[in-house]
Amino acid sequence: MNILWYYRHERQVVGPVPQQAVERYLILGRLKMDDEVRTGDSPWLKIGDCPEFAPVCELLRDGDEAKLSAARRFADERSRSRRADGQSPTENHRIGERRGEEPQEVMELRSQRAIVFEPPKQRSWMGYLLIACLIGLVLVAIVFYHPVNPIKVGFSGH
Repeated sequence: MNILWYYRHERQVVGPVPQQAVERYLILGRLKMDDEVRTGDSPWLKIGDCPEFAPVCELLRDGDEAKLSAARRFADERSRSRRADGQSPTENHRIGERRGEEPQEVMELRSQRAIVFEPPKQRSWMGYLLIACLIGLVLVAIVFYHPVNPIKVGFSGH
């Protein structure tokens, strides 16, 4: 049966998580042996004092860099291509820009998408005024236009 654990790290309680997750976080340096764990309503214990995590804590205390590096590579959930070259996961965690260099096509696509989905620019009030004047002139022309009757004017069809 897999026991679920709660852990307290930097005054934040997280859980429930399986024991393997706590062990992986220890190996990767996301948790320290001074952080506290518990199951259910049991009292909080330091991870270093908890017998369930003794093998992992012994590995960390031992200081064998070859074993520790191999354990970190095995526990690291990121793909090999996303890992930093030659650095442990804790050394470069969220330092600098996480996104790598992008191909030129992707950058062009992003800029074109930004242009297409950009909100429309505000039109100037001068354009609206010009349209209103043209509509007004058309309305005035319709109201005051009277067709000329050629018979009243004196033209004859001969």
